[in-house]
Amino acid sequence: MHIPEGMLSQSTTIGSWIASVPVVGYAVVTVRKKMSDSRVVLMAVLAALIFALQMLNFPVAGGTSGHFAGGAAAAIILGPWAAVLIMTTVLIIQAFMFADGGVLALGANMFNMAIVGPMVGWAVYALATRIRNTRAGRSIGSFTAAWAATMAAAVCAGLMLWISGRAPIGIAVGSMAFWHAIIGVGEGLITAALVNYILSVRPDILDAPERTVSTRGVAVGMGVLAICAAALSFLASSSPDGLEYVYEKIGASYTPAELITGPMPDYAVPGLSNEVLAGVLAGLVGIVITGVALYTVTMAIRNLRATS
Repeated sequence: MHIPEGMLSQSTTIGSWIASVPVVGYAVVTVRKKMSDSRVVLMAVLAALIFALQMLNFPVAGGTSGHFAGGAAAAIILGPWAAVLIMTTVLIIQAFMFADGGVLALGANMFNMAIVGPMVGWAVYALATRIRNTRAGRSIGSFTAAWAATMAAAVCAGLMLWISGRAPIGIAVGSMAFWHAIIGVGEGLITAALVNYILSVRPDILDAPERTVSTRGVAVGMGVLAICAAALSFLASSSPDGLEYVYEKIGASYTPAELITGPMPDYAVPGLSNEVLAGVLAGLVGIVITGVALYTVTMAIRNLRATS
């Protein structure tokens, strides 16, 4: 669902930045005040895992593909404001390191995937667990939350295409909603699996996202899973993702513009001709950079709190 450079109009691009930056800023302030050291470690590892899982595009009917977004999972595990920072970090690394999503379009991608997705996912999960706070209720709630988050982000992307004058609202929003209703099933299954894993080993982590608890075991497990996902990135579907597929089918056109190509554009490694090896290496580099970047920045923010 990453929006590339040039797909949106200039006014939509600017408007998305204006809408996104204050929300991300508030998330920084909130995490600075409330997040414990152990939670920061889990934030970093979860960001690395989401980065890795986003590389594994899975095939969807009709010659398109989808990939895990992760916003709802991050919100369920660590709370909505931590999720905003996790997803923002992932999107920044993808844009600047791998040219995955435009740099100028980063505001739009943050709005859809780092704000709308996590917030909708968190709201739906909170409602579901209020109705039935059992393990089965949490499993169903996490699946439903992830599906709803996918749909909400897709509809917002469709609205952006319409506002940019790329397609009529019915076609843009309807097409995005249709394909992402299917992609959302994959998102829901992966999210439910992650939530069930934590419920099996450390359910107290989910009971209060800001409580200080040991997260070492879960962090190690997620770190191993991230490495495995990156190592299997060569199995990802080569079909266009939901946004690309819809854009092609509605006949819209735009002039691609790559403001920054990044050191590893398209997850390729300069000088390495083996595409499989290059993709795996790029994925491993990506998860390390994502995890280290989020941990370093978040700890620096927390140190500012301690000295202020």
